Amino acid sequence: MEDTTSCPICGNKLRTVKLTDKHPIGKTGTFFERTCSGTNHSLQFFTDETTKKVVSLRFSLDPKYSKYLEIDYLNKRCRIYCMKNGEASYIHIPKMVDPDFPDLEKLKERISMYVVFS
Repeated sequence: MEDTTSCPICGNKLRTVKLTDKHPIGKTGTFFERTCSGTNHSLQFFTDETTKKVVSLRFSLDPKYSKYLEIDYLNKRCRIYCMKNGEASYIHIPKMVDPDFPDLEKLKERISMYVVFS
């Protein structure tokens, strides 16, 4: 995924923070963290400064911020992060899920079914 400076969900300008340490998925380098906390969503990009490619993306799937999808573009896999009764749990998906921005309704339905049946 190409780097962007505007939120693909709401179109607002992303807030940018430059990171210079190890990325959460284990890659080292210099990354830009870009975030948006718009109405009913939270989005976080990590972009490699050298390649200008998004290496990971995390965004909320519900207005209560209790369910997130994390997409690892480098390793081509995803995981669903859920908060239930104050406990965090993860559901690993061994393939890429490509979000359809800004229309995320179909993706939200698919992820909800994944959570129910896991």
